This record gives sequence, C-alpha cells and structure tokens, in this order.
Amino acid sequence: MKIIGLAAVAALVTSVGAHATPVTIVNASFETQGPGGLPFGCAISCNFSADNIIPGWTATGSSGLFMPGPPSNTRYFNYVPDGVTVAYSNGGSITQTLAATTVAGTTYTFNIDFGFRKDVANPGSATLVIGTNTINATGTALPTTGNWSTYTATYTATAADAGAPISINLFTAGAQGDWDNARLDAKAVPAPEPASIALAGLGVLGLALSRRRRSR
Repeated sequence: MKIIGLAAVAALVTSVGAHATPVTIVNASFETQGPGGLPFGCAISCNFSADNIIPGWTATGSSGLFMPGPPSNTRYFNYVPDGVTVAYSNGGSITQTLAATTVAGTTYTFNIDFGFRKDVANPGSATLVIGTNTINATGTALPTTGNWSTYTATYTATAADAGAPISINLFTAGAQGDWDNARLDAKAVPAPEPASIALAGLGVLGLALSRRRRSR
C-alpha cells in the first residue's frame, strides 16, 4: 500500500503546472473595424461592411463585418456572443496566420462560435491549421436558428510540427457563414519535477525492499 501511495503522489506532482495558456489572435472578436467602418444598413441597429477588410485577418470572396443589432433588433440573431460585431462571408474565406509558432508536445484547442442565422441555413466552416495538418472544428448544429454554437478543433503537436505556422481558416461555399469570439489555448505537458522524480525513486526502492523481505 505504501508503494501505491508513493506512485500516486508522484503522478500528482508530475501533473501540477500543466495549465492552458491563451494564444493571441488579432481581432479575435471582430470588434475592430476597418477604416470604412460599417457603411451599409440592414435594419434598425444593423450595419455591415462589404469590402473584405477585417483588421488582423485576410478576407476573400464577399466578406466583411456584420453588426446584426441585438438586443434591439433580433431579425437575424437573438444575441451576439461577444461584443456587437461578427465576421461574415458569402462564398469566401477569412484567415489569419498567428504570430506564435508550434511547440512540440503542446495540445492546441481552438474554439469559435458559429452563428445560425434565422434566414440562412448554412453556418459555414472553420479549421485550425498547424503546419500541414488541417483540423476541422466540429460542434452541434442548433435545432433552432438565431442562436450560436461553439465549435472546437483540438490537436497535439508532434516533434515534426515544431516551429510550424499556426493558422485559422473560416470559410463558406455559398450561403452566409457568421463567426464570433475566436480563441486558441495551448497546453504543454510539463517535464517531471524533481520532487516527482524523487518520489518515483522512493517507490522503486520500496518495491525492491519489499521483494527482498519476501525472499528471506
């Protein structure tokens, strides 16, 4: 029983310090507007841009920023997850290559909110790209429109991924996709601390002594 207790304590000490750290995404909530602002109106308290300018991101096709208007206007969405502005694309992509690069042995967890518009069936797609690895964000399609659902992509980097670029891609093939509140966390598995190594050594020593007593 003593040996088991030592091994358990060693495992506990080894796990201490494995904390997730946010990775910076520029304009992650799409609140920063381009120089032209949101010049087009779509209803009360509703405006959008159509110039493919989303600060911090590279947009193609027909993309821009969208202020749908909740709480005073719920024509498109019942609420906005973070702030008042979201990103949208009609048959295009919105991408960002982050300043951070990949660290081997680190688990990356990407989360982003997908909007299910009341008048559009397609919420779009999102991927996390680490080097040559593309990881699709998956989540649950909402039974009711006008709300938002969090989609997640997770990947643990290997030694071959060390130093590779990290990118986020948002895209839709046709009908409008809407996204908000992008976030990326990195969690590294820490090396065993000296205390855990010592405890593990005591466990091995205890096992050896126990076997020696039984052999007498």
